Amino acid sequence: MDVVDETLSQAIIEYLAKGRSPFPKSDEDAVVALAGDDAGAMLARVRGIVDEMMAIETDWSANTLSEGGRKAEAVMASRHPELSEDALAALYWMFTYNWR
Repeated sequence: MDVVDETLSQAIIEYLAKGRSPFPKSDEDAVVALAGDDAGAMLARVRGIVDEMMAIETDWSANTLSEGGRKAEAVMASRHPELSEDALAALYWMFTYNWR
């Protein structure tokens, strides 16, 4: 069983403003408020994961937006077992919003 990194997962959710905005954002202030003294390192980790998600190649000729997003989410779940389901859902939301 993988151990979920709750702080990193919450930082992703806060950074993307999932549940606080009708569309994904890059809310660095929310991560700073959450991470405190570790904000710089946490922001770097969050940005890296967001960039990694957006770099996943998807064959849009063979996938719908939802299918492509779910495949990207599955890739990230495999690469980052430390992320919670809610963090992965936030990444999916951001991915599909940006590719729509």
